Amino acid sequence: MCAAGGLDNTGRWMDVVVMGLLVLEMTDSAFQVALLFVFRWLPMLAFALISGMVADRANRWAIMMVSRMVAVATTGAILALVLTGAVEPWHVFIASFFLGWLFVLEFPSRRSLIYDFVGSDRIVSAMSLETISMTLGRFMGPFLAGLLIELTDFSGTYIVLMVVYIVAFVLILVMKGRGPVRAPSPYAFWSTVSRGFKYSVNNSVIRSVLVITLIMNSMAFSVESLFPVVAKNHLGVGAGLTGILISAQAIGSLAAASVIASLAVVRYHGRIFALGLVLQLISLLFFALSPWYPVSFLMLMLAGLGAAGYSTMQSTIILISSEPEMRGTALGMLGQCIGVAAVGGLAVGVVANYFSAQAAVAMSVSLGLLLLIPALSFSPLLRRPISPPGEVEEPT
Repeated sequence: MCAAGGLDNTGRWMDVVVMGLLVLEMTDSAFQVALLFVFRWLPMLAFALISGMVADRANRWAIMMVSRMVAVATTGAILALVLTGAVEPWHVFIASFFLGWLFVLEFPSRRSLIYDFVGSDRIVSAMSLETISMTLGRFMGPFLAGLLIELTDFSGTYIVLMVVYIVAFVLILVMKGRGPVRAPSPYAFWSTVSRGFKYSVNNSVIRSVLVITLIMNSMAFSVESLFPVVAKNHLGVGAGLTGILISAQAIGSLAAASVIASLAVVRYHGRIFALGLVLQLISLLFFALSPWYPVSFLMLMLAGLGAAGYSTMQSTIILISSEPEMRGTALGMLGQCIGVAAVGGLAVGVVANYFSAQAAVAMSVSLGLLLLIPALSFSPLLRRPISPPGEVEEPT
């Protein structure tokens, strides 16, 4: 599963960078590049909770198979348009929407399936290994995208991207552990939505993770849509160095995830979570202020260091704190909060259109830091260990 996840993430980050640079070349518009990000994350905002319900009721392996098949078909369609010279920005927007929809469909199923395999005792190590494999993909994806665009233009890059998605599909196809085939039971949609929302909001730990995720994804993650614009217009580099710059986050994330995976016991998951998100925001602020490529690269690497602690513990805390029958739905609520990045992407795109990409990044992450102060102050994540439902927490 780690190999398939690493390849899938390589492809996902390749197409993010390739699509961004392709739209930037066709339109020379920071707003349209940000709009591409909005199309990618709108499905998470609209369908995340539904995908969590599906993960609680369907065969999670089958969901992953369907998503990989559609990814291959979508990438093949864009490849055909690029090869024939018929590609238009709206084609890329539609492809971005479909690929975002596939990610939201797979998000809770993949993580719930990991928990099914390893259980609560090994979930931190498993999620850290998952983060490592995905981080390798996040490094290789932008790096390969920038290099291949320089060497083969967009057509050759999309051919390689197709191969990556096909191999990921085959690895999932031959996976031995496929999870149980869950019998679909009838249920009232809105009552299930209400139950999932109330369950997540009434659990103070899950609620804190969701609130902080709303802040981080609207203020921090959304600014990643502007990285290609900052690289081209502010730092003055081409596609190759743009890909290397965007991959810098993965280097920091890989180092941090490796350390977290080596920890035998983690008691204060929330403290690692909080430290990671603060480091990520501060580093992104200095990235926006930097006029030099090497300093920008270093800042993104430090941002990735923080992102690994934040993202690893984000899903881990949800999985540990949830009742078994509610894990997929809780992850769906998490995905719903992640999906607010679409709104943040639209906001930073508008700001970048009126000012500049780096100004939009600086303003967004500064606001995020201000909002995190009360969010962390009232959160139980820093005060006590995270434990499964029903377990008595040790005194701190």
